[in-house]
Amino acid sequence: LPHLEARGALEELYGVGSKVADCVCLFSLDKHGAIPVDTHVWQITVRDFDPSLGKVKSITPAVYQRVGDLHRGRYGEYAGW
Repeated sequence: LPHLEARGALEELYGVGSKVADCVCLFSLDKHGAIPVDTHVWQITVRDFDPSLGKVKSITPAVYQRVGDLHRGRYGEYAGW
């Protein structure tokens, strides 16, 4: 099952958002490209990858995906580690 499908299935569970779903994907389902976006990942992303994200008022699904894509683009298939 690809990462995005696994994350989507997990997000269907009550109370599971993108970050928790990506934590499960990374640590339990061997989805090494999953990037759980927390405040630290966010700060690194804004500082080192895309400063324009600092103007974003909330992390929408599209922004969350953009952060993951930036990390996967730089670090490849094992970006979550």
